[in-house]
Amino acid sequence: MKDSAAMKRENKTQIRRLLRSGKSYTKQQIALQTRLSVASCNTYLNEMEATGEVTGEKQKLRDVGRNAMVYRLNEDYESILCLYFALIQGVKSVTTAVLSPTGRILYQRARQFEPLDAAAIDQEAAVAFQHFSNISQIIVGTPSIAENGVIRHSDIPELENIPLKAMLETEFRRPVFLANDMHYKVYGYYRQEQISNKIVTLVNYPSGVLPGTATVHKGTLLTGRNLFAGMVGFLDYGMSLEQQIQMLHRPAAEPLIIQASIALISILNPHLLLFTGDLLQESDLERIRPACRTCIPEEYMPDFVFIPGTDQYYLMGMYWKAMDIKDTAK
Repeated sequence: MKDSAAMKRENKTQIRRLLRSGKSYTKQQIALQTRLSVASCNTYLNEMEATGEVTGEKQKLRDVGRNAMVYRLNEDYESILCLYFALIQGVKSVTTAVLSPTGRILYQRARQFEPLDAAAIDQEAAVAFQHFSNISQIIVGTPSIAENGVIRHSDIPELENIPLKAMLETEFRRPVFLANDMHYKVYGYYRQEQISNKIVTLVNYPSGVLPGTATVHKGTLLTGRNLFAGMVGFLDYGMSLEQQIQMLHRPAAEPLIIQASIALISILNPHLLLFTGDLLQESDLERIRPACRTCIPEEYMPDFVFIPGTDQYYLMGMYWKAMDIKDTAK
């Protein structure tokens, strides 16, 4: 049985989730949407307004022509620093973005680095903190395994074995969450496209680096024991990793893509299989799907969808992960 403190946290979380739409609501509207009593909403909103998380102002309601207090999230209360780095067609870059509690992008910039080491990441985070002192969380994406806050099997050699989570937490004294970039991308797609009760797998084939996939299973992100679930680059293709990387160009990569797709469909049985990456074009799916069909019966085949780019889903996946962390905080 939940104690009163746990109930209060849960009820405030319901209100917070509603207000993340960026819209304004009266107490009565909030009570209706959350199924809390008006009296409870009044108490929680007063507390949230006192801390600065929520703002209230009087507005004239059109339907009755009188003033009523309406509430919305205070976008100046806190912000979320999203930071990710990548190696794309030989170019190393760090992207930083600061988001409001409603997911609005307040600041964003991308810079190229050579080498791209821990100092470069620290530098970019420091610049964001100079502009936004109200950063409450740091969410980091990496094109590698993120095992216990340490970068493993990185596309960027100078970041290999860097304990990035601990480094950033020590430097900036904020909680840091580090995860594989594919996990954010598929979660962002799932949340932004408002897909419910389905299994969605994202397949990414960039040139020159090992591919990756990630899956959301009916709202739950599948990360695996060591947080590298979906690393299809580790499949047995009958060749070394170095030979596999040498084949990651058009059209040589297509047999590898087909083999990985068959494995994913067989093991995960998704409703939706999303394809992205510069090694793929939408027309390729017209060959990849029939090739998978030679092994998988038609009634078990997922829908195939090509996505030209995942940047918007990447950033929003980081935002939604930050919100999940906030909602489950004790």
